[in-house]
Amino acid sequence: MKVLKLAILFLIIFNMQTFSQSSLDLKLMFLSLHPVKDMRQPDTKIYENSIDNNGNLIKCPGIIFEYNKYFYLTTWSFQFTQGVFVDAIANLAGFTHLLLDYKLYHKKKIAVNIGLGPGLSYRQSWFNNNRYVPNDKYAINGDIQTKWFLASELDFNYYVGKRLDVNLSLLSGHEYGTVSINFGMRYWVNSIVKFKDCNTCKKKYRRGGGFKLWWKKLWH
Repeated sequence: MKVLKLAILFLIIFNMQTFSQSSLDLKLMFLSLHPVKDMRQPDTKIYENSIDNNGNLIKCPGIIFEYNKYFYLTTWSFQFTQGVFVDAIANLAGFTHLLLDYKLYHKKKIAVNIGLGPGLSYRQSWFNNNRYVPNDKYAINGDIQTKWFLASELDFNYYVGKRLDVNLSLLSGHEYGTVSINFGMRYWVNSIVKFKDCNTCKKKYRRGGGFKLWWKKLWH
């Protein structure tokens, strides 16, 4: 049994290193915005983690883990995300989503990505708070509330080393009417874009992209 587990682990690592590029992100959540008034609670005093009186700014300490599997250079990837955080009324909450991620911009050390896809949000029930008005479309499942959502993320990445980027991201959909601001680091499991006769993809700061590389990829 142990041999089988080791073999499976080896195959996973081999696949990550050999067949396509991948990256791992670890991000910290620290601040959320409630930009749309109609998507807040009628009584904003319910937001125990509110920084201001109107519930515009919320403290939301948490952690996010992301895994990106690239299928076209470093331009397109599937992104799996798992997050755990303390929500607006100081309850424990979390989310899981799968995004299709696209690199919008890449120049020298800076890259900007956008992702979109389905997700599931879950939290300790807000019905424990007698001021809670159920206007946020969460389903009730015992002491847990859940909600399917369309997740979106805008990611700003800055190159700091061969395998490391620092990033700042804006995430929406994981909590009703909320945009969170997150800061973290990206580790590139494989930092070289591999395909035949590529004589530019090892240049400093370059992790794929450009028409010339696309043309080579198409014909080799």
